[in-house]
Amino acid sequence: MNRSPMWTIALAAALMAATLVSAQTTQPGDAIDIEIFNPADGSNAFCVAPAGTVAARVFVRPGTASTSCTLSCSPPSIPGGSANIATAVIDVGFDGDHLSYVPGSLQGNAATAAIQGLKQEQNIADHRVGWALAGTWSTPGNPGSTLASPCDMQLLTTADWVFQAQFEAVGAGMSTLRLRRESDPAPFALSFADICGSEAFKASNGGIDEIRDAVVMVSADCNDVVFFDNFGTGGTDRWSGTSGS
Repeated sequence: MNRSPMWTIALAAALMAATLVSAQTTQPGDAIDIEIFNPADGSNAFCVAPAGTVAARVFVRPGTASTSCTLSCSPPSIPGGSANIATAVIDVGFDGDHLSYVPGSLQGNAATAAIQGLKQEQNIADHRVGWALAGTWSTPGNPGSTLASPCDMQLLTTADWVFQAQFEAVGAGMSTLRLRRESDPAPFALSFADICGSEAFKASNGGIDEIRDAVVMVSADCNDVVFFDNFGTGGTDRWSGTSGS
């Protein structure tokens, strides 16, 4: 049966919507995974009406590689490796033509408070916000106190979201929330570290494996929105397996 081009496009959109990459579906491995996801449905995509807001969460999956280091405390052996994250620098870029950061909306996840962070809101004019995972405060939740010693520090060892930021839709169209890579201009290039003081875990040395950004569509009618993978690079991989005649 012959089908119209519009029918074919609608079918392709439906298939893509059903196969959007979901958060927390990265594969466990030696290296660390990180992604931006929509807490409403677990996907890496958002659709919001003009003047509406989106709450984006950053999810981190520690690696499985474990090492240990010997420090002058009891017990002397401290867990290290990509499976035991002690500190990190995470920066999220946004398109100022489509999104505006909601001031003061950065918040950490109480469930991952073993790693406590500092808000990075000083680069809003450059359209990026971030979170510096700083270790563990000697007074829990108080960044004005000193950092706990490595002997007393808890580590991020389980996969979970780490922080959330809210953005207001200010311009119609599609854009991305993008995790800034190591290759992006300084400061705040993406990296993690354990407590052993060894080389930071980065994409360039294999310490970070999967990095997933999020697509954001600002539209008055989210029922007719088409997302596709690799929007930022113009990729159309999801179209390749869809055809109609």
